[in-house]
Amino acid sequence: MKNLLLLILLTPSFLMGMHHKSEPIIFYLDLDVAEGKSGMVNDFVEYLVATVKKTEPDTMYYKYWVAEDGSKVSLMEIYPNNEAALFHMNAFAEAPHRDKFLDTFIVTNFQVMGDTSNELKDAMKDYTTDHRVLVDGFKRSKN
Repeated sequence: MKNLLLLILLTPSFLMGMHHKSEPIIFYLDLDVAEGKSGMVNDFVEYLVATVKKTEPDTMYYKYWVAEDGSKVSLMEIYPNNEAALFHMNAFAEAPHRDKFLDTFIVTNFQVMGDTSNELKDAMKDYTTDHRVLVDGFKRSKN
């Protein structure tokens, strides 16, 4: 009886440990700043970061880099899975700042890296069709 109880208690933990975790979904965007908009980019980016941080708890990484002259921006977003990335895309589609984002930034490159679902690809089709799957690589941990 003790062995059966132990087996019942340990099986879920064992199975969870065996479960293969999916790779994250990464968005990488190169953006040009629209003419006349460079003076407001830093304040707008600050607003965007605060909004995503507050409203999207599953967003793991969301950072902007701005060129010294303010003409170009790089944006990297990392989501733990398709569901979190899809949540972001749906939130963006309904966001009050969506039009301002699209008026401020001209997307010159938008790569989506990871094993994206058809649902996520469909949600992104108006913004990018550049979906890339992992072929090889490694992650090094420093102790």
